[in-house]
Parts: sequence; C-alpha cells; structure tokens
Amino acid sequence: MALKDCTGFVGRRLLIQDLPSQRDVRNAVFVPPGTAPQWGLFEPSGRSVPEAMLYTGAGSLHTPLCSRDYPDLPDCPVLSDKFDYFFLGNINPSYLYFFANVLSCLWSLPPYARSRLKLVFSSPQPLAQLMAQSYFRTIVTALDLTEDHFMQVLSPARFPRITVAAAAFEELSLVHDVFADLAHSIGRKILPEGAQDHPGRVLFFSQEKLSQGNVRVENESVLTAALRAKGIGTVYPSQMTFRDQLKLWASNPLVIGYNDACLHTSIFFPQRRVVTLAHSPDMWANQCLVDKANNNHARYLYDSSGLEPVGAGGGFQMNYRIPDPEKLADELADFTLG
Repeated sequence: MALKDCTGFVGRRLLIQDLPSQRDVRNAVFVPPGTAPQWGLFEPSGRSVPEAMLYTGAGSLHTPLCSRDYPDLPDCPVLSDKFDYFFLGNINPSYLYFFANVLSCLWSLPPYARSRLKLVFSSPQPLAQLMAQSYFRTIVTALDLTEDHFMQVLSPARFPRITVAAAAFEELSLVHDVFADLAHSIGRKILPEGAQDHPGRVLFFSQEKLSQGNVRVENESVLTAALRAKGIGTVYPSQMTFRDQLKLWASNPLVIGYNDACLHTSIFFPQRRVVTLAHSPDMWANQCLVDKANNNHARYLYDSSGLEPVGAGGGFQMNYRIPDPEKLADELADFTLG
C-alpha cells in the first residue's frame, strides 16, 4: 500500500492552555511596513513591544517577522486619547496570514460597549477592499465589528495608550486553547442553527481551480475524477463563500485534502474529521496545531510512491504530479469508505 502515515513534522506541535500575554502600552509608536527601515510597534525606548511581535517556526524557533527594535524612532503625530486603541498590526489579505496573525489576536477583544474602540492596523489594501473579501467581512461581522471600529495607519503614529494582545497562534510552532474558543464562538454566531450532521459523507477539498498559491498538484483533476467515480465528492473551497465553507464544516463530513489553509477552517466547529495529505513524508505542522486545539479526529498521510516535483510555474511556487492518481484514489477510497 503506497498510502502511509507521515513519519515526521516540520515545526512544533505545542498546545498551550494558558492565555497569551496582554498589556496596555503607553506612548507606543506604530511604524507600518514600507514606511521606514524597521516596522512594528515600539516602546518609547525603541524596543519592540513583545506582545506585538509576530513569529514563525520556519527556519528556527520564534523567528521574528517584524523588527526587534528601532533605536531612533521617527518624530510622528500623537493621536487623540479619546479612543480605546487595540493593536492588530499588519493585515496581509491572504487568509492564512489573517488567520494566524490577526484573528488569533482577537481572543481578548473587549466585550463591552465599543463606541470608543479603534482596531489599529496597516495593510497593503484599503479597508473597503478587505471588507469585500468573504472571510474578512463574515468574521468581523460575527464579532459585532463595523468599518467604523477600524483605524488604518499609513505612516508612523504615537498612541497615548494602546492594548496589545499576543497572538494565540504562531505558525509552525504553537497554539493556545483560547484560539479554538474564539473560533467556536464565531462559528456559533454565524450559524446559530447549526447544520444537519452527515457522518457518512466523504469530501475531497480540491485546489485544482486555484489560480495561484504556494503548492499545487497539477494533475489533481485526474485524482478527483477517480474519487468521484468511487462516491467521494469534490468541493472547491476557493469558489465558495466563507459562510458556505462554514456550513460545510458544520455538517461534519470526513474531509480529505492536500495540506492547505482551507483545512484550517475546521477550527470554527469542534472535533471535525480531517485527513490531510502531505506532499512528502514530513507534514508541515500548521494544520496539526489546528487539529490539536480543536480536538479534531485527524490523520496525516502521504503517497510513499512519491510525488514528482515539477518546479515553480503557473502562479505557484512549487508544482507536483501524482505518479498514479487512479491508484491513489483506490487507496483513499479504501481508507475513508472502508
């Protein structure tokens, strides 16, 4: 049998039950990316605010994604003290980065009346363009946030006082329990009626209609055709609204898919059933972190006959080919339909 359990993992799989740290910072300076040699949220001393730092586990543990310090902070305007500022940092419009770096900071969003609340962020896109994205609009609406709650910073600015909550998810490294709690509350808000459970349904999450991304299996359409012939449905998350994706996860089918951020959406409902296909014997750990926090019924499998690397192209940083899609479909059907 060519389909086997992964033998290793890229990154850590640490689940933390304690809350991330949070504090109010006075006279902090936010320097958005692209406006100065360094970027981030800095204390008056020029030291980066620890809770505002973003990290990745790629390369080495806790590799910073923003600047550690800014010894000579630029002169910048001091903003009004009539608002309650809450730091979001830089919003990359990619769902993966929003999920890890922004959504995971909202675990400490204040629940009280929010007439003074301003969510401080920078982004390569204007707020209206972010709001036009299905996942962003659906999530912020579920959190009872409107466009008026957001404050986009385009140049360095100083805040008399700003609340900073550390991220509850660090890619390829760790996740806090509270991240799943936050996602579950959002899922209940969006779908208070829940969804009819379909325990016998098996679906393959296909990437074949994506126009760009990190990794693609370029003959995936042959695999999905063979799976459909065996009774396993095909779903294209990239062509669904975020709400429709949540409705699908709420119905709790057994989901199969190559390792991709679309599988992270399982976290909005507890204990989902996910079979993740890795591109090699080593599984990249972000989905493992989601599965741990969400107590998913998860398996990580790879095709031991080996995907054939094709290289970059067609809008993807790496392309692969399945050497025998029909055989892989047979084994996936045996594994999932039993």
